[in-house]
Amino acid sequence: MSDEQAKLKKLEDAGILEKRQFAPEELALVAKISDEEVEVLVKLRKRLGAPAADKHHIRPNIFV
Repeated sequence: MSDEQAKLKKLEDAGILEKRQFAPEELALVAKISDEEVEVLVKLRKRLGAPAADKHHIRPNIFV
C-alpha cells in the first residue's frame, strides 16, 4: 500500500470521508495532504464525534 493510499484509508477508517463519494482526481488531491494534516483531521473528527448515520452525505463536512 502506498503512502497516499494509506492516508486515504486512515481518513476513511476515521469516518472523515467515504472514498466512493469522491472522484479519482479529488481523492488524488486529498491524498497529497501531509501526515500532520491527516492527524489533525482525525483528532478533529474524534472531538466532533461521528456524524449521524442518516447524514452520510455530509460526512466530509470537516473539509468545508
